Amino acid sequence: MDDLHFQADFVAANAWRLMGLQDANPLSPSYGCLHLAYWRDKTSEFPDARFQEGGAALGLLSLPAFDDWRDRGALASAEDLYQAFRAALLNWRAQQYPEGCFDEWYKGERGFAATEFPMIAFGLCSLLMGDHLKAPERKILVDVMTGAGRWLSARHDKVKANHEAAGAAALALAWKATGDEAFLKAAQGMMADTLSRQTEEGWFPEVGGMDLGYCSVLLDYAMLYVQATGDQGPLLAMRKLFAFMAPHIEPDLTIMAEAGLCLNPYVSRLGLGLLSAFDDEAAGLMGSLRQRSPARQGLTPYLADDLRLARWSYLPLCAWLLKDGFKTLADGLAYPQGWTKRQSAAIAAYHRNDLHVFFSPAGGGAVRVYHGRRRLLDDPGLAVTGPGGGFSGGGYDPERAVAWQESGGLLTSSLGPAGFFYPSFLSRLVLRLGCLTPWSSRLLRSLIDAYRLRKRTAINQSAAPLAGGGGYVFTRKIAIDGGRVTVGDEVQGAGGARLLCLARGEQGVLAAEPLDMPSGKMRLAKTVLADGRVELEIA
Repeated sequence: MDDLHFQADFVAANAWRLMGLQDANPLSPSYGCLHLAYWRDKTSEFPDARFQEGGAALGLLSLPAFDDWRDRGALASAEDLYQAFRAALLNWRAQQYPEGCFDEWYKGERGFAATEFPMIAFGLCSLLMGDHLKAPERKILVDVMTGAGRWLSARHDKVKANHEAAGAAALALAWKATGDEAFLKAAQGMMADTLSRQTEEGWFPEVGGMDLGYCSVLLDYAMLYVQATGDQGPLLAMRKLFAFMAPHIEPDLTIMAEAGLCLNPYVSRLGLGLLSAFDDEAAGLMGSLRQRSPARQGLTPYLADDLRLARWSYLPLCAWLLKDGFKTLADGLAYPQGWTKRQSAAIAAYHRNDLHVFFSPAGGGAVRVYHGRRRLLDDPGLAVTGPGGGFSGGGYDPERAVAWQESGGLLTSSLGPAGFFYPSFLSRLVLRLGCLTPWSSRLLRSLIDAYRLRKRTAINQSAAPLAGGGGYVFTRKIAIDGGRVTVGDEVQGAGGARLLCLARGEQGVLAAEPLDMPSGKMRLAKTVLADGRVELEIA
């Protein structure tokens, strides 16, 4: 199936979930809120404004372009969807601080992302709904966008480049909605700041490092800026960005989560489609997406749970509405042959005919191997459990030592104590008290950002392990010989521990049980054969 259709169909089929998240009681003080934990379960003390983006998706689904889904009984009536959109818009206005901003992660945050991303969602509604957006709702939208745009215009996100690009898109859409030329000028300045951050390799820093999924996010919002303003200035930088990304997009049209700091495995559709009109390489990947779909693997990174469905469901709908302007090349994405090594990003890929190997030293040495579109090996690395706790090679560190040889690469690293961040009661209390005023909130946020940059971690994402040294010495060697790929590992450390082999083949895990390491040393070799079998040797 055409992937654009598949993803739009998924959102349409789950519109009832979005409507189910919403407080639909017009007498309720939280009428229109989509943050269920706040208005119904009462497990959050404040509403997360990012949930309101789901209302923008409901507004888009009320358009005649989705009547085919309505005719099949997959959607509520256009009137019901519009009313849900209107309620979401009203609640978005109710959540706005007097100075124009919103909260997302903690009460009093007054967040950059919490302000810009709903602006983009509702700004796109204003643009794409046209005359279907009625005058009362357009006035509400313009009023909220005006206040949010003034607040956003005076700020920059120095930590995440994708947020800066999104800020440019948000302000460009505020200009389109309000006609205020000051927002266009601010959008141009924010885009110039974004482009100034591009590295020589083509990627943009996120919390001091590279994240392949956020390259796609930045591409989406930079191209929305181009779409809204007509300014083609960013196109050269976006073509360079996609040239960086392309060798690392896998034959099944996914990417490795371990290929970046934030573990974000999202692959762009909307930005890619908008870029395809100007770039044949992007048009090749769009051609692949129009011919087939990674199905659930392509949805899971950003649409599988209620939070992400609410945040991002408008993106596939916009891609579907704008698809006629996308260029497609039937030959698909063309890979460069041999090794592509990105030294500062610390990721690499090998392509030779139907053999494809993806390697992420920055992500602890994660490896994927394909023959054609068949993923034969998915090996995120090793872990050790023992008296000293758990040790992992995961976490982002682009400075792990890699020696490149003729047949492949040799990674030397360590398995450090596996660390995950969970805020304590005290840290939550500090956040709560520190955000009672706008100026103290801004000071506290600057301290948090400084910590994130120093640690090179998106600390609010608890699924991301914090890379650390010590523990066990770990080496991983990748050797390619014709159609055979061997991933050889050696671990040395304290005895009496157990080694967890996390690798999976087509038939499932290669080693279901932990492996005893009485001497503290073990070697593993995983060999992918040309016929698709994977052999595991243990020494």
